[in-house]
Amino acid sequence: MKPLTKTSYINMTNDLIRSAQGLNLGEKRLLMLAVSKLDSKAKPSVQAATVKITVAEMVQEFDLNPDKAYQEAKKAAQGIMKRQIRFKPDDADVALIQWVGKSAYNKGQGWILIEFYHGLFPHLFDLKGYFASYKLSRTSALRSIYSWRLFELFMQFKNTGFLTISIDEFNHIMEVADTYKNDFGLLRTRVIEPATKEIREKDGLAVTWEAIKGGRKVKALKFTFPAETPEAKPATKRAKSPKQSSETVDKPLTKAQAKAELESFKKLAALAKLKGVEKVR
Repeated sequence: MKPLTKTSYINMTNDLIRSAQGLNLGEKRLLMLAVSKLDSKAKPSVQAATVKITVAEMVQEFDLNPDKAYQEAKKAAQGIMKRQIRFKPDDADVALIQWVGKSAYNKGQGWILIEFYHGLFPHLFDLKGYFASYKLSRTSALRSIYSWRLFELFMQFKNTGFLTISIDEFNHIMEVADTYKNDFGLLRTRVIEPATKEIREKDGLAVTWEAIKGGRKVKALKFTFPAETPEAKPATKRAKSPKQSSETVDKPLTKAQAKAELESFKKLAALAKLKGVEKVR
């Protein structure tokens, strides 16, 4: 297990990032803090997948109220045992898998022990090809689960600087309420606009977006943001100006990553050919 540092990274497969994760903000913080302590280059094992986190680390990383942090940590530790990840594989309507096989909370000593479920090992260890990486510190200031989930999607395409996603997949990943699915106006004002605004303000990533319509219905969303190259300098955490992107990319795109991004471009091209297509801001 790696110690927590200011350069601790979250490394997960694209499939896991694009799943419906079933987490509230407190549970997301706890699990991603745990993921940042994993050695993603290690061979999968129960030992490698077992992480101990202190409440003090949670307070420091996420700027939590110390008086409430222990109760929040306990609640999150209990909650993650009930959470399931919902994938959308090609050969099934949905596939369910749990996050953890074990979660223990010690109030007296102020720590939480997490053992990730073995079914998640391919998404967390010995990663090759389709995976994304970002600094945990870039999400520490976020106060919305929608903002965090959207930021993770951006990190899949940080080399190119744009993401195109169908509205159905977006709704699945973000786990939006049914009322938002049926009313794009609500989806825009309750999810998309607040999330992009918080990312701009807290991370400094200058993201813009537009809706792509086929006929009278929104079919997809396109997000544009500064591409992050190995030479780019990271912005300060909680940057005030959205003009500069933060985090850098450690290495060029792999063939697998390039293929994944190409598929995104193809989807956009297909949408552009829809009869009566128009863009809406």
